[in-house]
Amino acid sequence: KARYVFAKAELDYWTAQPVTPPWIVDSVLPIVAAGREELVGAGHVLNEFVRLEPTPGHTPHHFAVQVGRGQTDAVLTGDLIHSPLQLRHPELSMRADTDPAQAAVTRRKFLECYCDTRTLVCTAHFPLPSTGHLTRHGAGFDFKAT
Repeated sequence: KARYVFAKAELDYWTAQPVTPPWIVDSVLPIVAAGREELVGAGHVLNEFVRLEPTPGHTPHHFAVQVGRGQTDAVLTGDLIHSPLQLRHPELSMRADTDPAQAAVTRRKFLECYCDTRTLVCTAHFPLPSTGHLTRHGAGFDFKAT
């Protein structure tokens, strides 16, 4: 009875490729075939506590997830940031980014937005502890784990 929320434009992008990637075939298409998907657009609000923040670049319609009632108390980065090195050098993209230039711009904007705030940043790919706060470090950023 899980709720599977996908960006409609993201699903359309991947299923329009000449060869559908295997992670879409094995992890997404069965959900769609079962009619369990909820297709949404940019800036979608799931409820009063959870909102989707467009963070394109890793994939064309990637989202971060904001959590908090009336404010963003925490944000889940998803695949926006893969390595702590990208905090110091947000312009560094990884080979799996579909649009490395856009990913770098989005990453810098995201880091600027949450730097020196009380927002808890929850990363998907950092070693534990993978939650913390962003601070400045020269032209880049630092991650203070909590």
